Amino acid sequence: MSTSSDSPNFSEVLYAIHVGVSADEPAIDAWLDARAPLPVLEARARRLSLDALLEQGGHGICLIGGGTSTVRDPHETVACLLPVTLVHSLSLGGRVAMAAEWWPPADDAPGWLDAICQTLADWCRAHGIRHIRLAPGLVTDASRAPQGFRLDADGLWLRSLVPTPKRLG
Repeated sequence: MSTSSDSPNFSEVLYAIHVGVSADEPAIDAWLDARAPLPVLEARARRLSLDALLEQGGHGICLIGGGTSTVRDPHETVACLLPVTLVHSLSLGGRVAMAAEWWPPADDAPGWLDAICQTLADWCRAHGIRHIRLAPGLVTDASRAPQGFRLDADGLWLRSLVPTPKRLG
């Protein structure tokens, strides 16, 4: 999916973003290994965690940024990665999409994070998830926070969403 942002933090750039699937695992695994190699046991554990996110079995999802052109196939390259875990929140009354780590590209990280958060918001709305939380360290400059996010009292970045109405037929 190509996404352009309505945020004032953007120039007119299209970000190719998609929700990762099992077929993306080899490319993501190779990209992660090149960026942050791990010893064999830890690499195996990371691969298992990645597999759980890519199977979309209710644990979470993995959003992949893969280029800045509408012509390029987003599955062709991995530019950045946002693993998202679905957690229960008693204070927010339901499941919450929680991102605790961000694997930014070499350049334009704020623009990519904003674009990926827009795609995550669309995915959450479609799946009835009403809130997204980001770890405090993912947004280093409060003036460049992704669109719709505010710093919550607990120190996490929060964006509340209105779910998309279900359509029958």
